[in-house]
Amino acid sequence: VRFVLSLIIVVSVVIATASHARDDRALFWQVESGDAKIFLLGSIHFADPSFYPLRHTIEQAFDQSDHLVVEIDLDEAKAQQYRELVQTHGSYKNNESIRQDISEQTYAMLRHQLDRLGVPMQMVHKQKPGVLVLTLTAMQVIKMGFMPEMGIDAYFLNKARGRKNIIELETIEQQLNLFLDMPNGDLLLRETLYSLNDAERLMFDMVHCWKTGNEQCIDKLLFEDALVEYPTFTEIYDSLFYQRNKNMTDKIKTYLKDKGSYFVVIGAGHLVGDEGIPALLKKAGYKVTRL
Repeated sequence: VRFVLSLIIVVSVVIATASHARDDRALFWQVESGDAKIFLLGSIHFADPSFYPLRHTIEQAFDQSDHLVVEIDLDEAKAQQYRELVQTHGSYKNNESIRQDISEQTYAMLRHQLDRLGVPMQMVHKQKPGVLVLTLTAMQVIKMGFMPEMGIDAYFLNKARGRKNIIELETIEQQLNLFLDMPNGDLLLRETLYSLNDAERLMFDMVHCWKTGNEQCIDKLLFEDALVEYPTFTEIYDSLFYQRNKNMTDKIKTYLKDKGSYFVVIGAGHLVGDEGIPALLKKAGYKVTRL
């Protein structure tokens, strides 16, 4: 049951191993065009101290860059905005609840997973399926000991404040709407609940791929295996990955027409495969080099 990995990678959650961070290969590219230079780093939003220090090549590229580009500049104001959007658009009103929107099987699985996580149903029963997927995934990873404030995005955002121009590729509304507009919320929630049982083993496979810089391995785990097992998720993948990859690539192309250097931190799942951002930039004729 690999599908939860793609959901976790969307929020870029990766579990650490005991290897030394300084030697991690990670997913890191350089893109050049005229007087512009782009660095692309596969992002991890939840991590722990074992990820640091990062490889010197990565740190050096950041220091040399004029701009930091992230999916979202995650600060307290954005967190508050997210809470307000969830309350307005991602929550059931009046007497409605998740119970009316999912099958008996999914509801039974939800109760089981909430018991395992020590979360009362009353705490989440007003959340719509897409929001609940994000909530449960975050709870699972935090329970494993990995925190958003230790994530790669947070690390570079903290270093960039007051030093570099910070650019956002997306908005909170766009990212939340991805999950609110899912074509089959019951299926998405059910398979996520099922996958959480095996999250640690699944993520061990993923982190091994990330730390060795094996993009083919990540592509297989996230896309090939998942879509063979769940062909009905093709539409979901198009929303979560492929269309977003095209949109973010178009924005990155505008930077490549400018002058200066940009350090771009994007979820690792967006950087692998034939539809990943490095591949799309290469197809567009740009010089793309793994570092």
